[in-house]
Amino acid sequence: MPNTMPPCPPRFSEADRITWDLSDSLGDDRKFREKLFAKLPTQFQVPAARTYRKLFLSLGRTTANSYLRELVENLEYHITELATNEEAVNLYAERRSLECSNMISGSASELDAYNKVADYIENLGFQAPIVKKNITLPGALARLRDPGWWKLKIRHIYPERFESAAIRCGMVHSKMSLYVSSESLFAYRARCTRNKNVLARLEMTNEEGQTYSLEDLIELSVSNPVNRRNELMARLFGFDKIAKECDHLGLFITITCPSRMHARYGKTGHVNPRYDQTTPNEAQQYLCELWARIRAKLKNECIHVYGFRVAEPQHDGTPHWHILLYTNRSNEQSIRDTCLHYSLQDSPDEKGAKERRCIFKVIDWNKGTGIGYIAKYISKNIDGEHLDTDLHGNDAKNSALRVAAWASIHRVRQFQQFGGPSVTCWREFDLSPALVPLPR
Repeated sequence: MPNTMPPCPPRFSEADRITWDLSDSLGDDRKFREKLFAKLPTQFQVPAARTYRKLFLSLGRTTANSYLRELVENLEYHITELATNEEAVNLYAERRSLECSNMISGSASELDAYNKVADYIENLGFQAPIVKKNITLPGALARLRDPGWWKLKIRHIYPERFESAAIRCGMVHSKMSLYVSSESLFAYRARCTRNKNVLARLEMTNEEGQTYSLEDLIELSVSNPVNRRNELMARLFGFDKIAKECDHLGLFITITCPSRMHARYGKTGHVNPRYDQTTPNEAQQYLCELWARIRAKLKNECIHVYGFRVAEPQHDGTPHWHILLYTNRSNEQSIRDTCLHYSLQDSPDEKGAKERRCIFKVIDWNKGTGIGYIAKYISKNIDGEHLDTDLHGNDAKNSALRVAAWASIHRVRQFQQFGGPSVTCWREFDLSPALVPLPR
């Protein structure tokens, strides 16, 4: 950059100051950035400017300007409001349902109404209910008129869009905010509080006339983190016991995503120039498809495996999996080869891929059990119980809340068993303490 660059006038924002010297002599880049920075929510401006600066210096003007333009397009003001403000969600849902009702009422037929409304909401970024076996045409139109249906769609789409933009902006990483942005965490906490207050006011009466608080009933289910953790540990203990009795091999496998799916470097928090804007949900789908191919291959080779897998976020929200797998000892090499083969199909030549993409540890039954390998991951991803700190030195319980928010926003299934019986039998046992009916 030329040394004749004029100083930044006081009227400009902090984001403009950070990027002021990144421009040509005419200042076209500064004018471009000033307009776009002003469109971003205030809390996003400085992180976006820092990311822009790193991209500009490392990858050039075109990449940096494209980043900023796309960020603004995906983070307009109404997106921020619909992702973090419940009142805005309610108001938006009411307005959209009213508009749909008016369009449906003014149509010549139900089919004409459906086509008209479907085109309208597609322009808004939504998809109309698909008419199929369990959804009739009148049922689809009724959904479009219902504010409740709109609220569900808004909560399904906008928090993830907001969080994906926050990741790209540089607000989610080890040096800023772990796993999720502070705004999304605050909104998640507020939503949990609202839900709890609603449940506390609701009551249910069974066929014998006994009335219970819905909050108490929920506390006895796996929605209660303590019950969820205990159930997972009990099922894990059962698998581990069977494996020891059968003298099966225990493998602890960690599978990570390619570098292109990671927004930031773990040690420094700096932007990863190879990041291709993959969202955590898309990265989770990649891991699900990868695991499906691995299991299909093993099934074709008549190799039976059973165990648990845990999905958890890395510092920037990108998921990775820990898999506790049991099988006959003779299957070890086939399983290693299969997992490595499919794990390295994407970006196989990047640095460290062969060493870190898929890591194996053999469980030594003389030193411990499979439970010891995965118990901390279960606790860390539910409530942080029995742990003091996480891998980054933060309080385990606070980190667990961040993980819960991350899983909710990106719709990630955290735990899943494979190769064993259904959990339904376990849950049908009446193992919970007796409930005391509310006074009538």
